Amino acid sequence: MQANQCNPMARDRHAPAFSLIELLTVVAIMGLLLAVAVPVISNSSSNARQTSREIIKAHLQQARAHAIATGNATAVAIPVLASGGDLGGRAISLFEVELAGISYVPSKDANGNERLLQRWATLPGNFHFLSSAQVSSAKPTIVDSAETMPANVKGRAITCHIIVFSPNGQIVRPATEINIATAQAVRNGNSLTLTQKNGGSTVSDLLQVNRLTGRTRLIAP
Repeated sequence: MQANQCNPMARDRHAPAFSLIELLTVVAIMGLLLAVAVPVISNSSSNARQTSREIIKAHLQQARAHAIATGNATAVAIPVLASGGDLGGRAISLFEVELAGISYVPSKDANGNERLLQRWATLPGNFHFLSSAQVSSAKPTIVDSAETMPANVKGRAITCHIIVFSPNGQIVRPATEINIATAQAVRNGNSLTLTQKNGGSTVSDLLQVNRLTGRTRLIAP
């Protein structure tokens, strides 16, 4: 007995091993973890879709709140696709704006800098802003609007689609119906190819914007 207690090899030979039940339990747990992980991965596009909607809604509400609080017209700005880079057709931000003739332009501070109110936010998951033709909709989208504004990004001139809130909180530009369409797409030059499909049909969102409140509701393309 004493010999076994002093001999490490003897102790190892008698050490308990994993039973078949324990091994099967570990395998079952691993399978459960994989089952949970797969839907999370497969739903990444759905998450990006929902996040894109929330980003757009937040910018509209922030623009309206800023216009009311400061008494300065405030625009939600979306760079046109031809602006290129990471911004074209994918980004969104806010500017204080003013009328120059019949068009809106960014207001400037005492140093001559445009009043960009926050950093540019990019839609996640390769989501882009789309025209009505790209989502096969009879409803015009903000990308179809002729209402645009020049802006400057680190010395680079770009053009932006705009939704302008007046100090009373109502949208004054564009004057037409306002809809915002988004979808997952791959950019080829100045064109987009929609990539997310369901049953062979492309998947997109169409948000209708209320002119009085800036709130959105999801409608069918």
